[in-house]
Amino acid sequence: MANRFISSYRALASKAAALFAELSEFQQRIWVVSIVNEAYTDTFIVNEGSFEEPMQWMIRKGYDAGMVQQVDQMRRSQAIQLELGSASHRLMRVK
Repeated sequence: MANRFISSYRALASKAAALFAELSEFQQRIWVVSIVNEAYTDTFIVNEGSFEEPMQWMIRKGYDAGMVQQVDQMRRSQAIQLELGSASHRLMRVK
């Protein structure tokens, strides 16, 4: 009985560690975002550590689910350009 308890505890601890690692990883991501429009270009830095869930900043900006998935899978130093409305959004993951 003790072995089953220990085994269940280890499995639960492993799942908790994996979840914590995932949450910790997204909060360390940093993006450089440039929004290019005919009239202006706006460039800013997004630190996901200031949000409660992954890609929350994109959802707030109106990105669709496909765009969010593409950006979520980006590696460091990778860049992508997305069209949203009449503006071109250029994103680069820096961390």
